[in-house]
Amino acid sequence: MGILDKLIGRSGEDDYVNIDLGQFEEVSAGGSSEILVRMAELNDLDVISEIKMEIGRGNLVLVDISPLRREKDILDEAIGELKAAVEDLRGDIAGLGDNLVIVVPKKMRIDRENILGDED
Repeated sequence: MGILDKLIGRSGEDDYVNIDLGQFEEVSAGGSSEILVRMAELNDLDVISEIKMEIGRGNLVLVDISPLRREKDILDEAIGELKAAVEDLRGDIAGLGDNLVIVVPKKMRIDRENILGDED
């Protein structure tokens, strides 16, 4: 099946294609970046202190909250602690779908409006 077939909606046997994104990863030979995008998996409350440190360093953190989705009380407590930390550090926090939260440091804000997509 070609790309054109997929764009116009024809389906076939091979609707799923595995892409090796490793080929696109490059390590910069220059100096370190000023702001890093870090990933964290929120599987217990101990991770929150590490996320706070990253925000304090000026890094953006994408937090996978799916490990705590079944433990609503712990998830609510963790999100509450993250919100309080972000307020203290003058950053911003927002949900991305059902399983991700983005946390940004001071001097960064999260625009909550889509730039592309359905206009309601």
